[in-house]
Amino acid sequence: MRNYTIIGVTGPTGAGKSTITNYFKQKGCYIIDADLLGKQAMEKGSLCLKQAGAVFGKDILNSDGTLNRQVLAKKAFSTAENTGLLNSITHPWICMQTIKRADEIRNSAENPVIVFDAAVLLESHMDIICDYVLAVVAPLQVRKSRIMKRDNLTEENANIRIKAQQQDLFYTTAADFVIDGSGQLEDIHSSVDNILAKITGGGLDYC
Repeated sequence: MRNYTIIGVTGPTGAGKSTITNYFKQKGCYIIDADLLGKQAMEKGSLCLKQAGAVFGKDILNSDGTLNRQVLAKKAFSTAENTGLLNSITHPWICMQTIKRADEIRNSAENPVIVFDAAVLLESHMDIICDYVLAVVAPLQVRKSRIMKRDNLTEENANIRIKAQQQDLFYTTAADFVIDGSGQLEDIHSSVDNILAKITGGGLDYC
């Protein structure tokens, strides 16, 4: 019998996934952050970084051999095809690390709830390891404003990044739960509480 639960949290950039996963963490759930794993995949000297350099050009590297994230982002998010190329490089490594981390958690905790925060959960087909999928969405202008501030992007680059992603319907139609990430914090927390209550039969702060 499976002794753990995985909730996949996905949605477009800037929708508010981090706010929601942070609250899951406050409730005692275990978090696996695909974005963090993606950064680890592209560390200096890694196979993924070498592959990305071969595909997108050596100018994505700084003089010290580390990744220039601004340059890579501009190239990788310029078209859906380029985004797919980057994903094909990083996704296998991220998937492997996610499964490894989930196994470590379930072997060290009793009936844990694991939250897998992954913007490309559906595109990478990692939803197959999830018991539930939670989609986080928000209005376009809210998302644009957030990522411009968060990632220090120009409006042009923010638009490029947003255009390279899926529409809300792509996420919501595949989801068991949907949360509006632009809502009041209390409402967002209440939605998370309700999700945990449904999953655990009413138990909270148990993870």
